[in-house]
Amino acid sequence: MNDIANQLNFNFDENFSIINYIINIIICGLLLFFLKIIYVRFGKAISNREQLSKVLIIVGVTTFIIISIVKSSLALSLGLVGALSIVRFRTAIKEPEELGYFFIAISIGLGLGANQLLPTLIGFVILITIIILLNKNKLNSAFSQNLLIRLQCKDEEKSAITEEISSIIKNHANQVEVKRIKYANEEINFNFLVNISSINTIQNINDELTKISNSIDITFVSNEI
Repeated sequence: MNDIANQLNFNFDENFSIINYIINIIICGLLLFFLKIIYVRFGKAISNREQLSKVLIIVGVTTFIIISIVKSSLALSLGLVGALSIVRFRTAIKEPEELGYFFIAISIGLGLGANQLLPTLIGFVILITIIILLNKNKLNSAFSQNLLIRLQCKDEEKSAITEEISSIIKNHANQVEVKRIKYANEEINFNFLVNISSINTIQNINDELTKISNSIDITFVSNEI
């Protein structure tokens, strides 16, 4: 009964400061929000960066909370290691850049959760400066689009047309990811995720694709929708 009562009381550890905790978690959130902006603006991943950037904030704040809880207890730290050993991540991270930003978010949570404000701020500023310097020439130079293509063709022509369409897109796009290809009765449907440099590139792709067939239907949709 005494153990249960001790767990239910609201007496904090003598080294715990509510004010410091609130200040640190606010600073953690602000740094992670700034990291989100940097990732969306300077990231090169062809996947939806806007969606992934929101996960960075959740991961960083969660790390902060965990470290704040376990940092003063060896038993809790060992329990955390045991709990994490049974966690399995089923979704693979496709690009190394995404992993790098996740590590930055985790580092922010670790540093501020351990009440290491100054080292965390200094490290964060240096990292962000490096990212901006490495990508300063690519600011607003590329954007992602969903490319939807529908084309009527004979079954014996599908293989050649698929190769021709893929070749045209690869020649004009910085990056290409095939999201979906559907072969129906005398019809092909494509869904590509492409990273392109300018609006003119869209026109160039459209012009070359329309040469394949007058019946081709081409649609570009923003990747952020």
